[in-house]
Amino acid sequence: MTLGERLKAAREKKRYTQIEVAKKLGISNGAISGYERDYRDPDTETLLKLAELYDVSPNWLLNRSEKKEDAVVLPKSIYDEIIKEAENRYGVTLRDDPFVVDTIKQLVDNYAKTKRNQ
Repeated sequence: MTLGERLKAAREKKRYTQIEVAKKLGISNGAISGYERDYRDPDTETLLKLAELYDVSPNWLLNRSEKKEDAVVLPKSIYDEIIKEAENRYGVTLRDDPFVVDTIKQLVDNYAKTKRNQ
């Protein structure tokens, strides 16, 4: 996913309109639209505000891990199993949510780093 796609997905997950986000951040809704369509990138301060508003990490928005060599990479089938188990257990559909796999990857990565540092 591009930065714009991640910004749009994060905004939609929070159920904000572009106009609501623009008002909360004190910028134009045209700027938000430009970010989401990858016509322009937000400056650092705006990126941080967007990440905070959407409850995501700036690294997630930028599609980066803290250090590439530290990232935990599991086979896709493992993530699919986790999603399937959660869907069965809770009777929900998670596969259509763009955050699911990324969130699971972040969770596994963060937990692995914590265990390594103990």
